[in-house]
Amino acid sequence: VNGNYPLGQERLITMTLTPFGGLTLTQQKALAICPKVGALLSMGGTVYIFLKIFASNRLNRPNRPEVVYNRLLLGLTIGDFAYALVAFLSTWPVPKDTIYRDYIWGEAGNQTTCDIQGFFSLWASLMAIVYMSSLSLYFLLIIRYKWALERLQKIEPYMHGLAWILASTASIICVSKGLTNPSIVGCGIQSYPLKCNSSKGVPCIRGENAVIYQWILVITPTVVGLIFVSACMIMMYATVRTRQSAAARFRRDGDTSETVDEQISEDFRRAWQFTGVYIFLSMPPLIAIFTFAISGKESFIIAMLRAIITPMQGFFNAIVFSRDVEQELIRSIWNTAYRTRARAASAQRREASQLSPSNLARNQ
Repeated sequence: VNGNYPLGQERLITMTLTPFGGLTLTQQKALAICPKVGALLSMGGTVYIFLKIFASNRLNRPNRPEVVYNRLLLGLTIGDFAYALVAFLSTWPVPKDTIYRDYIWGEAGNQTTCDIQGFFSLWASLMAIVYMSSLSLYFLLIIRYKWALERLQKIEPYMHGLAWILASTASIICVSKGLTNPSIVGCGIQSYPLKCNSSKGVPCIRGENAVIYQWILVITPTVVGLIFVSACMIMMYATVRTRQSAAARFRRDGDTSETVDEQISEDFRRAWQFTGVYIFLSMPPLIAIFTFAISGKESFIIAMLRAIITPMQGFFNAIVFSRDVEQELIRSIWNTAYRTRARAASAQRREASQLSPSNLARNQ
């Protein structure tokens, strides 16, 4: 049938080797529709970050390390938008003529659309891993090691280059080797049929070595990224904690010269919030992959959590970023009000000086 398997063998393979046969039509619709909600929120968040970065001219602030932070955040946001768009498409790019046609709801594509979705799914995932690791390294360097803008700008091109080259190269390899195939919520790195490479008598039509590439290009980078950002976070926490203890000790001795810089506290707040979002959103895909690898089945509950939560990194990052915008707005309002009060006080002093008896007599 459609270049796949004879009808009887197709039905047997589908029922025994895939998790799709146990899903009701309602569950199939839920897995196809729910990712669109989180994806829309994420796309809205990424557009908000784009607009704020470009509208506030955050990419061209001279002599401030924040310009590197904003450029790295822009790269992360590009990856978030691509992943949210892929998640919004959900099952639409899945080919209509596969052996899963009775078990996936909403499929309306072909192998080309499946390859495109799989390409950008992996591309966006690797972009997020590298840029999140780069952001963690950036915060570590300015908080713990007090790097200046000049030193940060020397390593910044390598951060961008690693993200774009690694993500693009890995995605091209996967598509060229036929590793992008239908899964429960869309197309990704999968064998077709699922688990064909580990089942006797079931030849793989596509993606014979998909499991190996999943470990190399998905699981390993995700785990390494989680370990790296966690290690950076622990070192930053130790640094800030040490400085806070030192500041408290000096205050008890009556010396107020040793304090924790307000900018360091703000950078640490950004770091742990971005890191927390990344770790939280990385858990459902890892749990789903390990569950399927061990049991050969994908739990509907885990699949739903993955479908709803994973696409929302852009939305949560926008919430973290909005704190920066809010504080800048508050500082701007405060500075404007302070300058207005200062001008008013200066005008009152000039007026009082002009009305003094000596000035009145001189004017007369």
